This record gives sequence, structure tokens and C-alpha cells, in this order.
Amino acid sequence: MPRATTTLDVLDRLDGNDLEDAWKAYELAFSSLAVRAAQQHLMTREEFEEVCSDERWRKYVIRDVDRDGTVGAFGTATNDLSVVPLLSLDFYAHRYPQQFADRTICYIGCIGVHPSYRSSGAFVRIVETICRDIHEQGGVAAVDVCAYNDERLALPRLINRITRMFGTEGERLDTQAFYGYDFSRP
Repeated sequence: MPRATTTLDVLDRLDGNDLEDAWKAYELAFSSLAVRAAQQHLMTREEFEEVCSDERWRKYVIRDVDRDGTVGAFGTATNDLSVVPLLSLDFYAHRYPQQFADRTICYIGCIGVHPSYRSSGAFVRIVETICRDIHEQGGVAAVDVCAYNDERLALPRLINRITRMFGTEGERLDTQAFYGYDFSRP
């Protein structure tokens, strides 16, 4: 799709038609990971609604001006690491003690782009906006990326191209592998 005429809103809460449109974009963007990633990457509708109503998560919403404000992309980020399930606060406090104390570590929960808005610049625009805020605070951005998004879609390389504008590149903080032992085979 050629670049659409869009707006980007950063919100504390998301509800009504915006919630419905954001859910559609998010679900379509992440549903393929349900069978590609061992750890859950697609929130349930209930989890999604909780995040959308939780003001500790900032919501980034790309709307298509030419299509009555339809949501084309949706992202979340928080500097309250306690709201991120399964995240080790001890790890981040040890790794980035000053930023942890200053609450300038920003965890990017998700950035989902509706399939019809891929290659529209929506993903880049959300990442740039998040990174600009973190850069101004002298903070740290953290994100988890499943193997599929790392190896097949090369998301860390794309994010690095964006973060270089701010004078930094990412580094792998950790890797977790899931193993299966199938005892049903002869």
C-alpha cells in the first residue's frame, strides 16, 4: 500500500470504536504468531482490553485520515515495568541501575500493523515516536522478539535502522529457547 495520509495519537486510554479498530489491527498483525512462537504473543481480547484501559501503558494509534480515521496500526509502551508479565525487574535493575531508578526504561509491549498498512510507514512512525521520547529522557528501550520475527522478518535490524537516527543500536539482552521432547514417537 502506498503511504496513507495518517495521524498518530498517543493516548492513555482506548475505548469505543477506537478499541474495536485497534483490536482488529492488532489481531490480524499478531494472529500468525499463535502457531509460530512458543510463548504467547497474541493477547486475548480480555488482556487487550485491560491494556487499553490501563493508563500505565501508552497507546500509539495510527489512523487513516482518508478512511474515516480507521486504525491502521497500534502499539503499546510503558515505563512501569511492574505491569509487564514475566519480566524480571531484578535483571533490568542490575543491567541499567540508573535508568531503572529514574524509571526511564521503556518496555515496548507490541506494535501491530494491519496487513493492509504494511509498508505504509506506520511501524516506523510508531517506533520513531517511542524512541524520540526515550532518547529525550536518556532512557532505554526494551522489547522481546520471537525467533520468527527476528530471523524471518528481521525486526531488530529494522528497529536498528530507526534507532541509529538517535545515535544508538540495540543489543541482544537475553535469549530463551523452548525445547520439546516427543515421547509418542517409536
